[in-house]
Amino acid sequence: MKSILLALFLALTAFTASAAELQTVRLEVDKMTCNLCPLTVRTALQKVEGVEKATAKYEGDGVGWAEVTFDPDKASVEDLTFATEMAGYPSRLKQ
Repeated sequence: MKSILLALFLALTAFTASAAELQTVRLEVDKMTCNLCPLTVRTALQKVEGVEKATAKYEGDGVGWAEVTFDPDKASVEDLTFATEMAGYPSRLKQ
């Protein structure tokens, strides 16, 4: 019984540690022209391995943004910007 509790404790500790390592960034996204563009951007970002959550919004005048929460051990900002670029929407890290 003690070994089961120990294993459960270690599993929960590992889960908490990995969840704490997630990173959230905001990207500026170009070439958005309508309210459907964020759907394409969000879908492209969600296909990147390590992405936990992605949201996007069209701001008008060809500009929008995306906010992405991801595991930096599995994905990088470069992976995220590459995904949006391949979907037709160049992006860059918002400073």
